[in-house]
Amino acid sequence: MLNKLKYALLLLCLPAAVWAADFEDGKHYTTLNTERSAQNQVTEFFSFYCPHCFRFEPVAIALENSLPKGTSFVKSHVNFLGGISPQVQTNLSYAYIIGKQNGKAHQIAERLFNTIHVQRERLDSMAELRKFMAAQGISELEFDAALVSMPVLTAEKAMADAQQKFSDAGALTGVPTFIVNDKYKLNISELKSQDELHELVQYLLKK
Repeated sequence: MLNKLKYALLLLCLPAAVWAADFEDGKHYTTLNTERSAQNQVTEFFSFYCPHCFRFEPVAIALENSLPKGTSFVKSHVNFLGGISPQVQTNLSYAYIIGKQNGKAHQIAERLFNTIHVQRERLDSMAELRKFMAAQGISELEFDAALVSMPVLTAEKAMADAQQKFSDAGALTGVPTFIVNDKYKLNISELKSQDELHELVQYLLKK
């Protein structure tokens, strides 16, 4: 998995190219034994504690910006990384969800990644997380109120349910993992450029 992810990061360095690839099931993507989503969407399973996800974030942002109108890009934070308690990881899920509901999804994601991987602060206590959110313009009182609100609890449950669903389907064994329309897992290590990634996603959205 580590070598595959390192190889995938080369997408950032390769020149843009127009690919007319013949995409193969089992090579460029894997068809899952799950139901196709009713609406077009691309889901990225990731963790703010994952260094590969941190380095891959520019690729994910470019992919999100390339999607056709009407296609959702869903960032789904996981809590299964080793060495960190699931609750601490789930707390960052809450922080991202609250940021998103306040129109600050990209800001919160960028600064969480930067705080953890550049500044080397773990944010493994709620006190640290409250101070972090306050620095992003969401006061400690607002954060605490949001933590027990139904929209945030529902959104976090949706993340946890998605994690369980795709883990059970054998599709979620590490992060980052990208799944199109709940049906197709991208095999990132088989792709050679950002453009080929975009083309594969476009292809799968139409299947």
